[in-house]
Amino acid sequence: MAHCKLTSWHNFKNLTPRRLEWAAGLNLLVGNNGSGKTNALEAIHILSGWGPFRSSRKSFLVNWDTEEKQAYLRGYFSGETNLDIVATVGEKNIIQCDGKRITHGNVRSLIPALAFLPGDLAIVDGAPSVRRQFLDRLCALLFPLYVRKMSDCRRALRHRVILLRERKDPSLTSKVLAPLVSWIWSTRAAAVDLLKIGIQEFRILLPSDIVLTFERGGALELQDPMQDYWESVRKWKEKEHITGVPQVGPQRDDMIITTKGQPVSIVMSRGQRRRTAVALMLAAGWAVERKLRRKPLLILDEIAAELDDRGRNILIDALVESSWQVFAATAESSMNGWPGTVWQVRQGNITSR
Repeated sequence: MAHCKLTSWHNFKNLTPRRLEWAAGLNLLVGNNGSGKTNALEAIHILSGWGPFRSSRKSFLVNWDTEEKQAYLRGYFSGETNLDIVATVGEKNIIQCDGKRITHGNVRSLIPALAFLPGDLAIVDGAPSVRRQFLDRLCALLFPLYVRKMSDCRRALRHRVILLRERKDPSLTSKVLAPLVSWIWSTRAAAVDLLKIGIQEFRILLPSDIVLTFERGGALELQDPMQDYWESVRKWKEKEHITGVPQVGPQRDDMIITTKGQPVSIVMSRGQRRRTAVALMLAAGWAVERKLRRKPLLILDEIAAELDDRGRNILIDALVESSWQVFAATAESSMNGWPGTVWQVRQGNITSR
């Protein structure tokens, strides 16, 4: 298990420069909106190799009240080995481990962390792109080659779009895409299979049993993914030439979530959908621990939003039982009885209660 022992930061957003020693178990940051709770979570997210949250631009990471153009983060992580991670963000984006430059992917392999933001609660009822992002983050941790394969696939898809819109033959990109797409399909399917097992560990959160089904984008769902790609490309060839848009591939994948044969997004109430989303997030943590044999670090922003008291209590019990290190943020008084360390955040200043 790799857990974050200490962090410090300088010139990062509104956070007051300070060295903080975190609990190995459950950490809860409480405070008003805009106080800096999410900023602290984002700092840990960067140090664990994931970079800024989706909505953050590098220029927004540096404290606006100073003339400095960079922010500096440092974290000490302990586990199988002790790690000293330093990140520089701003005009440059550099990350180092024990004084040496390192890739973000290598940091993620050393510190398996999963972050879930308020928007991620739309896993259940949001657009397919939300579920694809969820699977991308999970697969990036579970399978070391995933990020590179996805990058190669996106590059080939962009080239295919250019050829289609120029009315040129895209068959060369099909040859490049076929092994990439079939590998990504197989990898995503394996991740969903792990989620199916993991969700049973948190079944108490579910309003009713759910079924997860991985759906290949634009595919005929033939047993062999390589054959499926080629047959599907042939099927959609004419439509691709008309629309100029690739019809087959991971850019159109989805994870279908049903209960009793019906889409969860239709059958369940809003509160029930939120509990199902939380169960899926915890199942992702279970999948990381099962595959990597290491306990993950969880970053949870407003995770208890729209959960009723029973749902919150079940969530807390599940986090305690997992023995994962957790960094959670929530509004004041919405998580009473937190069985861990509580941190008060006021105008960027973080103090333990």
